[in-house]
Parts: sequence; structure tokens; C-alpha cells
Amino acid sequence: MNGTLFGAAYYDEYMPYDRIDTDFELMKKAGMNVIRIAESTWSTWEPDDNYFDFSHLHRMLESAKRHDLCVIVGTPTYAIPSWLEKKHPDVMALTPSGQSIYGHRQIHDITNPNFLFYAERIIRKLMEEVSDNPQIIGYQIDNETRSGDGYSPANQKLFVEELKKKYPDIKEFNEEFGLSYWSNSINSWEDLPDIRGTINGSLSAAYKAWLRDRITKYQIWQSDIIRQYISPDQFITHNYDFSWIGYSHGIQPLVNQRDAATAVDIAGVDIYHRTQNHFDGSTISFGGSVGRSMKKDNYLVLETQSQGRLDWLAYPGQLRQAYYSHLASGANGVMYWNWHSIHNSFESYWKGILSHSLIPGRTYKELSDTRNEELHIDKHLVNLKKNCPVAILVDNRSLVGLDEFPIDDVSDSSLLNNDNSKLDYNSILRWMYDACYKLNIETDIIYKEDILEADADELVNKYPLIIIPALYSSKENVIHKIRAFVEHGGHLLICFKSFFADEELKIYSDNAPHLMTDIIGGTYDEFTRPVDTTITIDGQRLNVSHWMELLNAEPDTEIWANYDHKYWGDYAAVLHKKHASGGSATYLGCYLEEKGLSCILRKIV
Repeated sequence: MNGTLFGAAYYDEYMPYDRIDTDFELMKKAGMNVIRIAESTWSTWEPDDNYFDFSHLHRMLESAKRHDLCVIVGTPTYAIPSWLEKKHPDVMALTPSGQSIYGHRQIHDITNPNFLFYAERIIRKLMEEVSDNPQIIGYQIDNETRSGDGYSPANQKLFVEELKKKYPDIKEFNEEFGLSYWSNSINSWEDLPDIRGTINGSLSAAYKAWLRDRITKYQIWQSDIIRQYISPDQFITHNYDFSWIGYSHGIQPLVNQRDAATAVDIAGVDIYHRTQNHFDGSTISFGGSVGRSMKKDNYLVLETQSQGRLDWLAYPGQLRQAYYSHLASGANGVMYWNWHSIHNSFESYWKGILSHSLIPGRTYKELSDTRNEELHIDKHLVNLKKNCPVAILVDNRSLVGLDEFPIDDVSDSSLLNNDNSKLDYNSILRWMYDACYKLNIETDIIYKEDILEADADELVNKYPLIIIPALYSSKENVIHKIRAFVEHGGHLLICFKSFFADEELKIYSDNAPHLMTDIIGGTYDEFTRPVDTTITIDGQRLNVSHWMELLNAEPDTEIWANYDHKYWGDYAAVLHKKHASGGSATYLGCYLEEKGLSCILRKIV
């Protein structure tokens, strides 16, 4: 790339009247150089079975040529046309709640053979229409891909076949998954009951992992089709998203994004963040860390908001701040969803750069001014590289493990009333990430695979400090690599609920944390929900909430904090163990207010 991409999603097929040239002129004046098109309207491109109409698509491409706009074309497979559901009702996913009813997007089963037949046909027809168009610089496969949460008998049969390969001895399978509990054991694979009814968290999590793998295979399948048509100077991307709490929050629990991104040339992300009084840049930074993590390279922001939802309307200057924050995080492009506000249907109030009047207003002017201000240095801002001294290890199996076995699983629900938020994996992750962000500690996101693939010395040189939030599920080969990191001089900050269960969420039967007691310099076998509990670090008295482990320290371990509590005062809350290698491990046994985590980080860095 000679410069960064700047643009928006555009839907001529949504417009109340013909204004495509007017819009593209406005885009050019605003410094835009790219549009994203085509991913949302399969029913427009194929209004009836095997009848195709790409007239809107060609209108956009022809106008893009007149106005010298680059184009990213998306495959329209995330929202199926109604005729397909009528012709093949089985394409609708069978979920734990029953058969999906047509209407919403991403509720079809991406493994269904009928769906795959029609999806391949529309992809190939689309590529045949546009692949030789010089305005097209890249293709987006699907859109924020989901599996449809498909639990069909056919899917479950495929899942069982994979279990058979992994566990040739069915007795080993029963033991690993603890199926003797409540008489769930099976003597033949044909006896495995419908997963939708299981009370076994390990089995439920294993099926969810299988669904994540379906997304990886599906994206590779789409990518392989597209590569038959594209030229060497065109790229394939996808807009990976995040967990959602009204805005982008943590890692996406439904997709193994590092694996799925093997299907693309450039990773894309959709980052939607809070604004107004809640705008602090941390979500943009986190999204950038995830964006870089997938390909270990720069990425594209394929979607972010301009006006967006009701509470997102940015104060003057905030869109400018956001734009530069994306670039500073390593984005090689920033694209907004979408250009124009939609005049009907589901996202009518997810506003675009232009309001419903389609008259350029304050939002358009701020984005235009910002881009035109930046253009004179744009060539210097493409492919910006970050050298972060700290990495945060993330893991989907641990995320799902803490969904299956929640931290907030208390017998007395009244205990939850004083805590305003649920403590789950992504909350812990963002607690640790945001504390680093506020201390200006720049962090990369890494995965277990990165740990396994790296040489210990190489890892220490790249990341002197690795932070581990709630690595609940971990195979022993990963644990050995983490031990080696410390033994070669690396530093760890480990959060509670780590190294507790194996890959299938079977709890280890030795001292906790498994295989790490000598590394952290302590152990525990009791934990509880804190009540009226504090700790003191560097003279600051800090509230403890949600979870606490009663740590017993080894004699040569530094105790950075004990619990301030009538009965739990003999137990440590924070341990720090120095090693002969020069490395160290700090273990945080409880959840505490963020300023306490900041104190700990300052002591480490």
C-alpha cells in the first residue's frame, strides 16, 4: 500500500433515490479512497433461485471508476434470501432453543450441504461478474462469521466422529469428561445423547470448540473459491469482531480468530467503542492489539462508527481522536459503517456519516477535515509497526470454561447485588488490558499457539513480561513452555483461576495452580467469594470482590499482600517469586479494584 485506506460501506440498493454520483463526489472531497460493498444483499443479487441481477453492483463499480475510488467486495453469505429457506428449510440452524425462524442474519447452519451449494454458486457468480474489474483491490469473505449455533443431528454425528479419533478408547472418553456423574456414561458412541441436553460442562465446551473449528474451515473454504479468480495484487480479508456488551469488549468467544485468519491475507476488525464521557481510547487500542495478533502484521478497520447508536454520537473532536488512535495502533485503513443512515428495517437508528436527510453535517465535516489534515503525512503512517514489551495471553477454551463454570456461581444470589457487573473471562481480560493501557504499557495479544511455536529465549527477548488472565484451561505442554519462559529470565503476572483444568475442563487433581506451584512460590486449595475483604499494597487499602484464593506461600516467596479480614488474614493475596534465571512470577489470587492492579503492575515494570 502507498497510503492508508479511508472510506465507508456503501449500499446503493438501500438508497431511497438515485444519488450514487453525489455520494461518491462527497466521499472524494472528504479524502476517501475506498468503499466496501455487496456483502449484505444476497437477495438483491439473486432475487429468485438461479436468477441473478447485479445491476446495483455494476452501478457502484462504474461510479467508483468515475470517481477513482477503490473497492472491497464482500461475499453476501451471512444473510440468506427467503426463497432459500422456503426451498430448503433445513438450512436454518437447529439450536439449543429449537429451529431458527427466518428473519435475522447468521441463523443458518454453515455446515449444511444445501446452504454450501447455494453459497458457492452465489460466490462464483459474483466473482465471474466482477473479478476483472480494476477498481477492486480486495475481497471480504462473509461478514462477522457465525456458525448459526447449529446442533443438527448431522452436525452432532460429525462431532462424534472427531471424538472417536481423539479418544479411540471410549473408556478414556468417559473418564476425561467425567461422564459417570449422574449416570451419563456411555458404552457405545451411538449412545451419546443430544448435546443440547447435556449437563456436562466439558462436553458442552467441546462441542462449542467444534463449532469454532467449523468457522475456520468455512472461511478457508470461501477463501479457496475466491483465490481461483483474483489477481496477485488483490487481497482477501474478513471483518473479525469482538464480544459485545453494547460495544466491542473482549475476544470473540464464537471464533478462533488466529486460526480463522489463516484464510485471509490481511486481518480486518470491526471496532465499535463508547464515546462522549466514556471515550478513553482503550477499546480502540484493544481492538488494534487483537487486529495485529491474527497475522502478526498491520490490519484494516473494516467497520467502526461515525454517528452510530443513540449513545455513541461523538462530541466534537472525538472522531478525530479515534481516527488517529486507529492508525497509531497499526491500522492500514479505517472504514465506517456506514456512509448513509438507513431509512427502514433493523438498523435504521445505527446512523452513518450522513444522517437520514443525506445532507453533509457535522460528522461528515469532522471526518473530512481530519482526513484532509492527515493526507500530507499519510504515506508515513501506512505500515506503522509497534514494538510492545508486554504480551497478554488470551484463550477461547478458558473463556468458554468460565462460561460453563462461572466465577459468579454462588448459592446465595443476594451476594451478587453489591457487585454491579458479572465477572467473566473477558471482564478479567479487559481489567488487565485496560490497567496496562492507563499506565501507557503497550501490549500485544498472543495465543497458546504463539507460546508453543516460540523458542523460550526468543519469547523472553520479544516480551520480557507476559500477563496471563484466568488461563483456566491449559494442556501440560503449554504449561511447560510457560515455565521455560520464566526459567529463561522472563517475567509473569498470573491472574487467579489459572492452570486449574485441562483442555477438556477436567480439573487437575494436584496442588493448584497445576505444575506452577514452584514457579509462583505457593499454592492454595480453598477459595471463596470475598465479603468485607481488603488488601493493602504500597500503603493503599484496596477492596477485593468476586473471587479470592487463600494462598499459602513458600518460605522464599515474597508476600506482597495478605487479606485484611478477621478470618482470612493469615492467607496471602499476592505472591512474588524471584528465580535464579533472573525471571520472576507474580501471582494475583483475587479480583480487586483497578488501582490495585495498577500498583502491582508498577512494581513489576
